[in-house]
Amino acid sequence: MKKINLLTIFTLVLLIFAQGISQDKIALILKARGKTSIKRAQGVDFKSGVTVGTPLYSKDQIKTGDDGYAAIVFLDDKTQIKVRENTEMVISGDRKPEAISKLISMQFGTLKAEVTPMKKGEFTIATPTSVASVKGTVFWVQSDPINGDAFYGISGLVEVTNNESGAIILVGANQTGTSMPDGETGVESTQSGEAPEDKPEQGTEMINSLRIQFQNPSGETKDLRIDYK
Repeated sequence: MKKINLLTIFTLVLLIFAQGISQDKIALILKARGKTSIKRAQGVDFKSGVTVGTPLYSKDQIKTGDDGYAAIVFLDDKTQIKVRENTEMVISGDRKPEAISKLISMQFGTLKAEVTPMKKGEFTIATPTSVASVKGTVFWVQSDPINGDAFYGISGLVEVTNNESGAIILVGANQTGTSMPDGETGVESTQSGEAPEDKPEQGTEMINSLRIQFQNPSGETKDLRIDYK
């Protein structure tokens, strides 16, 4: 059995009022390291110093460098995005009473999406080449404006539409879907070692817990707890 250093376990408690959530925040930074920066929707420059608990608003832009990494959680349903190195994307959210419809506009790079099954709302990743839509699934996407996109299914189903040809492919678990700038698409079985993998932390295993405390206008308080590695 692995031993866990309790010093690496931390809980971040945030008290967020319902009005503030509905108008502003759509997600939070769960973890960040290396060269990771944010440009706000109304900002001009990217700012470094991204830390755990940093709030994200619709149209914020996130960029990681050679050693950068960021884990993001949406406030409505615990959907998580893990942004790998050398990635640039815009995070958008259209808040409805029941859920946030989420759009990740990915310029280039690599990310993993762990999408909570949704009864309402949508989760979409748009790249220069493709649009991927899901309701609840886990998958990786690697995107390059010149070389196209690769979607690696872990669980669930990803629907990918090619922007050039309009061709639609369905990518399931253990499958790799490709979508090229010239309109070509394809789906094959994922080969061993082909898909990206989560990088383990160096040294002691880390288990992190984020507890977000919501308070609605009537004064009722509810907790949202997220455990992640």
